[in-house]
Amino acid sequence: MATVTNWIDHLSAKEVAGAVYPGVGTETLLVIVGIVIWIGWHVLANMQESEELEKLARKRHSANDHKSNITDW
Repeated sequence: MATVTNWIDHLSAKEVAGAVYPGVGTETLLVIVGIVIWIGWHVLANMQESEELEKLARKRHSANDHKSNITDW
């Protein structure tokens, strides 16, 4: 295993050419993909929660239904 004693010489070598980690240059694409996934997650969660709340609203529970042990309260 090689040991690096001088990082400046190591990073300026032809073999390294300044790349310290894999995927250099893909940061912008990864950020865009992450934002799209994040927004998509919120849209899907909103749609599912709205559907569930509409289903509960159609049942028209009264204030005392919890006393009768009605499921899906």
